[in-house]
Amino acid sequence: MISYVRQIAVCEPVLEMIKRAVAQSDDAGIRAKIIHIPTKESVLRAVSVNPEIDTEEKLRDFTIEHVLVSLQLTEIEKERLNLSS
Repeated sequence: MISYVRQIAVCEPVLEMIKRAVAQSDDAGIRAKIIHIPTKESVLRAVSVNPEIDTEEKLRDFTIEHVLVSLQLTEIEKERLNLSS
């Protein structure tokens, strides 16, 4: 398992990237969902109950997926955000 301090260091920039992508979206519907982005603490709680997250890459992927589920975006909206980078 990744240390809590390292989890914070990985999650914060991922959450900021997602917030920027949502805020800069051309789609007003996507921008309106920014309030549904979970807090860092919420993501870290979700990570703590998933022992399979043992690498930074898995943690990044999990964080992105956790946020996308919270935002309830359609496949088209997910593509528009282009969070693969």
